[in-house]
Amino acid sequence: MPKISVIVPIYNAEKYLERCVKSLIAQTFHDIEILLIDDGSTDASSILCARLKKEDSRIRILHKPNGGLSSARNAGLLAASGAFIGFVDADDTVSPTCFETLLQKIEQYHCDFVFCDLIRIESGKPPTLRSASLHGGYYDKRKIKRCVFPQLIMRDNLEYGPLLSVCVCLYRTSFLKEHDLRFDETVRYSEDNLFSACAGYRAASFFYLKGQGLYEYHRNPGSITTTHKADAWESYKRMHQKLCALFQNCPEYDFSRQLDLHIIHYACAALGGVCALPKVEQKSEIDRILNDEALKRALQNRPVRHIPFKLAIQLLCMQYRCTPLMCLWLQRREHYA
Repeated sequence: MPKISVIVPIYNAEKYLERCVKSLIAQTFHDIEILLIDDGSTDASSILCARLKKEDSRIRILHKPNGGLSSARNAGLLAASGAFIGFVDADDTVSPTCFETLLQKIEQYHCDFVFCDLIRIESGKPPTLRSASLHGGYYDKRKIKRCVFPQLIMRDNLEYGPLLSVCVCLYRTSFLKEHDLRFDETVRYSEDNLFSACAGYRAASFFYLKGQGLYEYHRNPGSITTTHKADAWESYKRMHQKLCALFQNCPEYDFSRQLDLHIIHYACAALGGVCALPKVEQKSEIDRILNDEALKRALQNRPVRHIPFKLAIQLLCMQYRCTPLMCLWLQRREHYA
């Protein structure tokens, strides 16, 4: 049985897939299985998977009907046979020592998971290191409650908490099974936010490799933050409802403020995509978002400190549902997403 299972969901990723898989084949730690989950691709991704499998016997391919990223990852979790599990998106790459380094730390500290930083790579821009809002090192349960719980779901400045992307993590399979941690298949966008909040809450310990950008995130055209998805707002609301069900009356910590910040953050993200719509459709879409009752309640408790001035103006417009002004704001792309 392999030591590590690496799950790679694939949907129409022909353009990037070979680059991704080659980075996994080149890992300095060899005892891995590479699970390529073809989620109903309509391009040549399936053919490319078959060719890559001939190059390395550690590659396993699973074909399934299209069901979204969460569904593909869950299929990988069911098929994985390794003692540890990692995730890599098909359009990203990892450094050669990524899994060797992560495995060394998770075994050394006997923790539930370990995570590193990522390198953000975008065309025409220099690569940048993205670090979490935590000190590096080992976190036991007491330290998690003190340092992570206050920003587990969302930070005061409307930025993500320190535990977001599952792709920078290596998890113990036993930890995921013990707490039945799976991806919610009804949440089609930003699914990591829900999964990682649950993992951070349940973890007895983890280790953070701060300053080590072992995961290479390639920002490509078509991102949810740069395009309008008709079902994005409904997906964001489902995620918020799931988080409320899990954390609203938590006995260990009061997450209510973070839950308000969460829906405000994703309303801003949904509004960011509205500028891609024809102008005649923008008003109705803005109204649909701003008239949400949960968002209205949350905006009564909107952040007023530690946020950029432009974002503060946008939140005021959102709170008082100034749709015409929001239309002008979004057309100028002076929005927060």
